Amino acid sequence: MRTIAIANHKGGVGKSTTVINLGAALVRCGKKVLLIDTDAQGHTTLGLGVSTKERYTIAELLCNDTITLHDVIQHTYIKGLDIIPSDLSLAAAELQLSNMSAKEFRLRNKLGNVSILPYDFIIFDCAPTFGILPMNVFTTAQSIILPIQLGYFSLEGVSNFVETINFINTSMNTLTGHHISLDGILITFFDARTKLSREVLTVVYDIFKEKLFRIAIPQNIKLNEAQSNGQAIFDYDAKCKGAIAYINLAKEVIKRGNHEQHFTNRKKHQEKTVDR
Repeated sequence: MRTIAIANHKGGVGKSTTVINLGAALVRCGKKVLLIDTDAQGHTTLGLGVSTKERYTIAELLCNDTITLHDVIQHTYIKGLDIIPSDLSLAAAELQLSNMSAKEFRLRNKLGNVSILPYDFIIFDCAPTFGILPMNVFTTAQSIILPIQLGYFSLEGVSNFVETINFINTSMNTLTGHHISLDGILITFFDARTKLSREVLTVVYDIFKEKLFRIAIPQNIKLNEAQSNGQAIFDYDAKCKGAIAYINLAKEVIKRGNHEQHFTNRKKHQEKTVDR
């Protein structure tokens, strides 16, 4: 199982859009996926038409010791795509969390041994901050996909984000032996027609090289329209350029994971050989 956070401390870069449509695309590739919405805005929850009325959410899971995963997981309308939903109650829950001990590890402790869950992927939608809620994700997920919108301040934002993740790994995560890595940088709202986008993309590639996903998510009004209708893009317009981009992103995510697993297995085999 792979656990991936979709995160950026800047809002409006397509995090929820990516969570919804990457999750749906992975299902189309034969994977079973759990989405965990940890943003009080609840855009992933709303974007899939999931109701939180008279239902437990991520807020209760984090703050109530008697609430379990089985109490909060809901099926979406897409078979194979489940969700732990969120809504504005999470904003109040964050205040409650601030007074709890080990508050940054609540989600990690609640998920427990995620390998026993019946999913191939768990994808987290993170709030656009470095507060308690994202910290809970960063002490849980294996890796991060960082969506960015190309602009003058993109590089500085990426640099600050990477520095913060490195700080988390060397401070908080040393307590658990956990390490979260940057899986890749995803360009969103890409418009190849603008000179600025092309120039910044070249600089981003020169700096991050293989960390940059080959697939860029284009500007596509269909993506917004799909979310407003509570649908993944594939059920709204499967032939639009946004849908094509997300299915190709899912394939690249799977391929990267397979390569990483192969490298890890090879390293373990070499270590065992040396021990002998």
